[in-house]
Amino acid sequence: MQTLVKPAESLIDFSDQPDFVATLCKQVSLLPYFLDRIYHASVSVDRQDLIAFLSNNTSHQKMYWHERDQERSLAGLGVAVEVITGSSSEAIAEVKNLSSRIFSQSEKAYLPWFFGGFSFAEEDESDIWQEFPSSYFVLPQICLSETQGEYHLHIHLPCNGEAEWNTAKNDLIRLLLALDWDQSIPEPSEEGLQFQKCSSIDKAHWHDLCDQVQSEIVQQSIEKVVLARDLVLSSNDSMNVHQLLNRWLAVNPDTYSFMLQRGDKYLLGCSPERLYKREGQQLCTESLAGTVGRGDGLASDELLAQKLLNDSQFQNEHGLVSQFIQQQLEGVCSTVDFEPTQVMKLEKVQHLYQKVTAELNSNIDDAELINLLHPTPAVSGYPRNAALNFLSANEPLARGWYSGGIGIVSYSDERELVDLAVVIRSALLENNRLHCFSGVGLVEGSDSESEWQELDSKINSLLDVVYGTAQH
Repeated sequence: MQTLVKPAESLIDFSDQPDFVATLCKQVSLLPYFLDRIYHASVSVDRQDLIAFLSNNTSHQKMYWHERDQERSLAGLGVAVEVITGSSSEAIAEVKNLSSRIFSQSEKAYLPWFFGGFSFAEEDESDIWQEFPSSYFVLPQICLSETQGEYHLHIHLPCNGEAEWNTAKNDLIRLLLALDWDQSIPEPSEEGLQFQKCSSIDKAHWHDLCDQVQSEIVQQSIEKVVLARDLVLSSNDSMNVHQLLNRWLAVNPDTYSFMLQRGDKYLLGCSPERLYKREGQQLCTESLAGTVGRGDGLASDELLAQKLLNDSQFQNEHGLVSQFIQQQLEGVCSTVDFEPTQVMKLEKVQHLYQKVTAELNSNIDDAELINLLHPTPAVSGYPRNAALNFLSANEPLARGWYSGGIGIVSYSDERELVDLAVVIRSALLENNRLHCFSGVGLVEGSDSESEWQELDSKINSLLDVVYGTAQH
């Protein structure tokens, strides 16, 4: 054990700092050296705007997570530790290993939130997704959290070597003292941005692809294929990711909202779809498939909702997803319960939705669950392997993390919690180029022109935000 030289608190000026920053800095200065630990400390803070916190502070890496049920939100700066692997199962194993090394200095029980996700297909290494490995999770160095209305500022600090320990602590204190607590997010320029559009697939090619899918369905080699499209917006200037995320979330508050920075690229989105949530042996997942637009008024909106509930094509598309979930879970769960099908209404579209709850067998872990449930027929097709083979051979799009999984993973002695969303209604931003992704499911009888219009409907929520025409 090394005798530590503590930072001289008399030499640190806390006069212009919030009290909670001064308190956390003092906690950091007292962290003891112990090899191979990851230290956590936290303080309670006043109400904060998490996206403004990210907007007003510079970091080489940022992350944001907002749960669909609005129970928890996280905003992270920097990297304490990160996990980069070629598969989700390897990533989960390493997150578990790192979690066992976290030592909490908090007064309350603490869950270490690793944030990250994985791609749609592990072999995808296209240029636009180079900064996003097949599987990636990060424990941020500084994290601002909101849980059921309570706000905390957290730090995570790896203890990797005795000689560097004091330097690491002092560097972190300097970062804390440099934080900007302004609660505003800069508004877009009044002049606005000018955009050019370019799609990854034109209409003629789209119709050809849809005809190919119908041919496969007629031959009974496949029942459903989900085709995706990448609409690229190029602007005359760089776009502000924090403005985009803040405005997008404002019109889609009841979604999983996320942002992950890797290098100079940002993945962001407002996804309505949960992959799964697990607390101990309790599992919650869902079947979300079948889409129509929103009506101009209550009456027309209800007519569209009834079409969703009664149309055989929508019932077929949704039923394949539910059937898949039943098949995948029945061998690993003691109970699987499907609630009645409902309609989920979003800003521009509405979906058929069915909640699924299950009791997992004791020997089932998240690595196996991800392999079982990802990707669902809602983003790939059915049967899954046949659909994936078709997409690999025919889809002119580098999906990367689009239609993959993203969320938080936490393991501790007292509690395990994993909450993962499906990366849909998402975009990839790099300076002045925004890749906007959307997809549609094709089953027997699907009309290619109608499906093209559905692609537009799904992406219009983001386009309205970009153009500044979104209605809150």
